Amino acid sequence: MSFLSPPITKNNDGNPRKVGLEIEFAGIEPMEAAKIITSVFGGEITREHRYQINISGSDLGDFRVELDARILRRMAEENIFDKLGISLEEDSIRKSIEDVVDKMARSVVPLEIVMPPVTIQELEKLEKLREALQQNKAKGTYASMMHAFGMHLNIEAPDIQISTLLRYLRAFLIVYPWLLEAHDIDMTRRISPFVDPFPEKYVKKVLDPGYAPDSDQFIEDYIEFNPTRNRPVDMMPIFGMLNEELIAPVMEGEKNEPRPTFHYRLPNSRIDDPDWRFEDEWNHWLVVERLAADEMLEKLSRLYLLHRGQTVISFRKGWAKTLEILLDLDEQQ
Repeated sequence: MSFLSPPITKNNDGNPRKVGLEIEFAGIEPMEAAKIITSVFGGEITREHRYQINISGSDLGDFRVELDARILRRMAEENIFDKLGISLEEDSIRKSIEDVVDKMARSVVPLEIVMPPVTIQELEKLEKLREALQQNKAKGTYASMMHAFGMHLNIEAPDIQISTLLRYLRAFLIVYPWLLEAHDIDMTRRISPFVDPFPEKYVKKVLDPGYAPDSDQFIEDYIEFNPTRNRPVDMMPIFGMLNEELIAPVMEGEKNEPRPTFHYRLPNSRIDDPDWRFEDEWNHWLVVERLAADEMLEKLSRLYLLHRGQTVISFRKGWAKTLEILLDLDEQQ
């Protein structure tokens, strides 16, 4: 199998749609990870600060390696010790304290590689990086009970018309129970706040065939039920493009780069599994792409609501099995 093509391959400007990948892992130091990237794709390494390293001018574009913890980035960007009134006259003392905090954080905080957006045809090239990380003993979700590590896909939307975005969100909500089964999401990640499911009241609102919001109403409804980026599909980047003023109050200083992408956060990081491929996660996402472009979307929306209303126990597994039959998912995968 390879990276399969979605029904819509170009954006509204007629250019190939792009996808950016992010992978979280442990077991490799930041500078070592940066050197692994340049060994595969070339480029120049520059250290932004203690917890972020940039790679520019590679064969595919710009990469970023960072320790994914806001508290640690703030330590690097601000003189936290002076603000606390702690006088550290010797750099060696300062460094030893930072090293202790660093080591403690890395037991639960992943190192993350943010890859540049590439065309779907170029995604295959990123598998070389996966192979290099595996060879260098990167550790993924299952290496520790503390590892709530994930892989994120930033998928460019065909356009940012509300009708298009609504179809994609509806498709995802319908497919979500099947994706949970297909991904076998790690329990540590399920109980962590990073991929909290969409509230059932919001799911019912969106899947209601009569739901036809304008742009601001769509964003306001989303924020009412999801005032966070911690959803399996984070819509905040796209909403930031549509109306950044509406979402800014709920971000509370959290970074949100407006861009026309669905930020898909659900998959585990299985970087230490030799049988795993980046393409596995992309091809799972394609079920959403196909349903969003399918005439069955409205019928499945109604059927989902009907089944959900009648089923209290084991809805997820039953619905996942129903989708496998109705969408021939065994054949598509």
